[in-house]
Amino acid sequence: MKQIAIVIALCIGAWYFFIGGRKLDEHMVRDYYHQEARAISANDADRLCKQLSRKAVIESKTTMMGKTVETTHDRDEACEATRKTFEKIRAISDQVGSILAIEYDYHIDTIEVATDRRSATVQGTSVLKMGESILQFKTSFTQRLERELGQMRLVHADEATVVRVGGRGAMSQSEFFRK
Repeated sequence: MKQIAIVIALCIGAWYFFIGGRKLDEHMVRDYYHQEARAISANDADRLCKQLSRKAVIESKTTMMGKTVETTHDRDEACEATRKTFEKIRAISDQVGSILAIEYDYHIDTIEVATDRRSATVQGTSVLKMGESILQFKTSFTQRLERELGQMRLVHADEATVVRVGGRGAMSQSEFFRK
C-alpha cells in the first residue's frame, strides 16, 4: 500500500514538474508585472533577478544624451546592470542631499498567451522617475514570459529605453554619466 502511495505521489510530482507547473494565464502575467513594480519601487535588485529565467536574454537599446547603445544581456549580466542602476540612483539621491521618491508605472498594451499556455508575449511601456524630473527611464518593451516550476520568469525581452537627466539644476547629464 505504501508503494502505491509513493508511486501516486511521484506521478503527481512529475505531472506538476512537466505540465501543471508550466501553465500560465493572463492573471499570472499581470501579477508578474505587479510584483516587478513593487520590487522596482523598493530598489530590490535581488527580487528582480529572481524574476529572470536562467536562460533569459535581454536585448536593449538605450538612448541617452543623443547616443544609442545596443546591448544584449544574459541573466547574470542583467542582474549586475540592475544593481548598478540602483546604486547610481542612490548616488544621485545622496548628491542631491535628500531621499528622492522613486515613481514607477507601467502599462500593458497586449498580452498574447500561447495556445499551449506555456508562454505569453507581452507588449507595453514603463516609466521610472526619480524625484519630479531628475532622472527618467522611459521604456517600450516586448517580453516573453514562461512559468518555471510554478514561478513566472522573463525568458526574452526586446526593449528600447530613453534616459533623461536634469531638473532644477540638481545635476547635468554630463555630470551624471561622468563616473
